[in-house]
Amino acid sequence: MIEGFSHIYLPVRDIDEAIEFYTQKLGFSLLRKYTINGNPSAYVGLHGILLEFSVSTSTPSVDGRSELRIGLNVDDLDATLADLKSKGVAVPREPWQAMTFWGRQAQIMDPSGYRISLREYRAPDSPHFEGWQPDQEGVVRLA
Repeated sequence: MIEGFSHIYLPVRDIDEAIEFYTQKLGFSLLRKYTINGNPSAYVGLHGILLEFSVSTSTPSVDGRSELRIGLNVDDLDATLADLKSKGVAVPREPWQAMTFWGRQAQIMDPSGYRISLREYRAPDSPHFEGWQPDQEGVVRLA
């Protein structure tokens, strides 16, 4: 029986750089750091979500691509962005009205070039709110 997510794998260009960014700037905790056959890897966690880092030569910062890999919920998007900007975090996309939920979102970028979506839900919406109906033109709820 599947109980939930085990982890999310995120290849990074530098383990220590990724650990510093996710722990010092986003509030994750370092759970373990290790090597396998000399290759560094690490686990960082936040509220039951586990990210597994390993070094890769194929990341957006190396390949020149732009990818959205993860999304994080925030309680106050403006305050969160102000805090992250003060810590030097890049914000490639400022807040905009969301299309698939009630609220706003923005994007930040990690050192490996991954874009991270920050979502601020407007009550009563949340990921589990069954009464959600689109309020943006062109969006139709199917299920």
